[in-house]
Amino acid sequence: MLANKETTPCRSRLRVNDTVQVILGKGAAGRKRVLGEGEDAQDRQARGKILSINKEKGRATVEGVKMVYKHQKASRDPSQPNVGRIQKEASIALSNLMLVCPKCNAATRIGIRSEEYERAGGQKKIRRIRVCKKCGADIAERA
Repeated sequence: MLANKETTPCRSRLRVNDTVQVILGKGAAGRKRVLGEGEDAQDRQARGKILSINKEKGRATVEGVKMVYKHQKASRDPSQPNVGRIQKEASIALSNLMLVCPKCNAATRIGIRSEEYERAGGQKKIRRIRVCKKCGADIAERA
């Protein structure tokens, strides 16, 4: 086992505020096996908005998916009243998420289309635009 293993950041085409669908793991769509004890049938085909992305670990937090309980101890500070079991989202691997196209409303892979444009000073720049692989629609960077 290597002691000084360097981790490289995960490259992903998913961005914060993208709507995604879980394809594997808890909340996965289209699982063939029978649900075990403690698993919810309502988590199937779970879709949600990405709240945060940790590129070093290759994980993302998705709204309403993979809900876990955090047991919060009572604090002496009266401004922090949250005591007991707090339900919050846990992170999920980026490889288990697929982007939902805003036009065709289907979970899809993401392609890249390069577009050249001129800036005000006459410089030519290349803009990379995310594209839906199913319908070919552009996916807006800022939702």
